[in-house]
Amino acid sequence: MAPKTKFAMLIALLAAGCGGSKGKPDGGDGGPYADPWTVRASSEVDPVRGYRVLHGIVHNHSPYSHDACDNEPFIDGERNEQCFEDVRAGMCETMQDFVFLTDHDTLFAEYEYPEVLLWAEGDTLIERGGAPVANRVACPGGHEVIVAAGTESEMMPIGLEHHVGDTIAERKDWYGRADEEAVRAFQDAGALVFLQHTEGWPVETVLGLPIDGIECYNLHQNMMENLGAALELALLLEDDPEGLPQVEVAIVALLQENQADMYRWALALQQRHLPAVLATDAHRNVFPNPSPDGERIDSFRRMMHWFSNYVLVPAGSDTDDAVLKEAIGHGRMYGAFDVMGYPVGFDFRAEAGGDTFEMGDSAPAGDGPELVLQIPTVYRLDPALDPPEVFGRILRAEADGSWSEVTRGTQDLRVPVGAGAYRAEIRVVPHHLLPWLGDKPDYDIPDKYMKEFPWIYSNPIYVE
Repeated sequence: MAPKTKFAMLIALLAAGCGGSKGKPDGGDGGPYADPWTVRASSEVDPVRGYRVLHGIVHNHSPYSHDACDNEPFIDGERNEQCFEDVRAGMCETMQDFVFLTDHDTLFAEYEYPEVLLWAEGDTLIERGGAPVANRVACPGGHEVIVAAGTESEMMPIGLEHHVGDTIAERKDWYGRADEEAVRAFQDAGALVFLQHTEGWPVETVLGLPIDGIECYNLHQNMMENLGAALELALLLEDDPEGLPQVEVAIVALLQENQADMYRWALALQQRHLPAVLATDAHRNVFPNPSPDGERIDSFRRMMHWFSNYVLVPAGSDTDDAVLKEAIGHGRMYGAFDVMGYPVGFDFRAEAGGDTFEMGDSAPAGDGPELVLQIPTVYRLDPALDPPEVFGRILRAEADGSWSEVTRGTQDLRVPVGAGAYRAEIRVVPHHLLPWLGDKPDYDIPDKYMKEFPWIYSNPIYVE
């Protein structure tokens, strides 16, 4: 079965009837408290040592992908305006700070800037050399989302500032390549070149191409690897859908690590610095009917709300697409599964010789570096709920593709380290989500949901 077909089956099954009761729990004084539909703006995230923390989406599709919008991104030659508005509304409603689009070349190559930047009246274009390179989408209420274009074709260049190739045929030829010359051409066009669906790439290709990054998690691949769990859930839906988890959190049961991606990442880090991102891969193309909560399961809003990438950008200066790409390319970022709750207070750094080193930085081994991991809490957690179990780990990339655990704990961690590439992980047992997980006796909530899940993946700090 083709990957997209498996994914479509899974989503359709989930969408058939997840129920539960929506609403905030009756908490103690001091609210309002968060629930699975809560949205947090980046302005509520505390700065980190002179950096603002912004969050956004990497790997997302729009009407300029041939398979987006229920496979009808254009109808009778005209753009599907409902889908166009849906993707814009999704990024606004979830208060994203940025979205890096990755449209397939079948349509992307055929349309020009600023169309492929999802520009509409009221937006503000970001220009360089007198040409539009990115777009500030104007959201209701004054919020703005920086949107940059890119393509998921053979490789995945994000933040392309213009097309590569003068004609449609030339563009498709370039976008259909996966070689060093193509990587350099995309980088010359302002892009960071990532490899999508990392598990599908030969290890030697990941190691051999001068790429800028990879995906360490992709939602499509995750769901395909968990098809059995989705089928089990679907079998129970006809009996008592109201007793099953809310659609907004049902995805939690299917979350797992993409081990093949982590393996390739560890191997690559033996040779060079290589950032990694969480990939949303939203198309809005698999289940057109609303789920029991009134919204389709694969809406842009819902998928953008499940997880995002958190990027540290210099405070006190204007942020544009170039600033974001500098931070992402450096690896000054982490990914968080926000469906578990927004993290508050996360920090991963190195300290050596009186200096502080951020994710993506290199600390000198000779100065006795220590890695510091601050354990986050859940944003606006109702004290009346059962608290989640949260703990952190610091891991080192090994030459055999594994990640060895250096230390772990439920309190803030500090550990001296030698040479190597290190990342941090926060893991969680989400007891606090119980009010939205249903009460169906035949569906084992403890087994499916009350176990350890990844919450945060940091990018590496290098000790050299």
